[in-house]
Amino acid sequence: MKYLPFERIIYRTNLSEQEVVKRLSDFIEPKKFSWGKKTTKEYEGFVTNSSFEINRIIDYRNSFLPQISGTFKENNGVTQIEVTMKLHVLVLVFLIVWCGFALLFLIGMGVAVGIAEEKISLVLFIPVFMLLFVYALTMFGFKSESKKSREFLKKSFEAEIINE
Repeated sequence: MKYLPFERIIYRTNLSEQEVVKRLSDFIEPKKFSWGKKTTKEYEGFVTNSSFEINRIIDYRNSFLPQISGTFKENNGVTQIEVTMKLHVLVLVFLIVWCGFALLFLIGMGVAVGIAEEKISLVLFIPVFMLLFVYALTMFGFKSESKKSREFLKKSFEAEIINE
């Protein structure tokens, strides 16, 4: 999944479930819907006894900020934390619609150019460049933030990553 804005990571730590919940609670604050909020915490969201949903608190705009959800369970003194990072649902829907229009434009241009001329026109590459641009923008925005969160969680849980 390294070519998609989606990651599944499994951490393994020697901390107990209660300690994992405590550490999560130490850097998570409840979600607020206000602009210019001042905070000392790194993430916002919620944590329960066996799961959490969070996202990083940033002071800039990034629509591709990963939405992080996870579950954890203790087994033989080792706690396994399964984390999923993905795009916000509304951002994903917007990207699908936008790419759908670009693909329709590409097909329409291809048919129009194919009927009018027998050679490939440079105009045909405009929707291709549009698709490549939105892909690069999405991946850069998502992966740069997911890398920060991956390392922060690894350090916070004193964990090792057992898959990537």
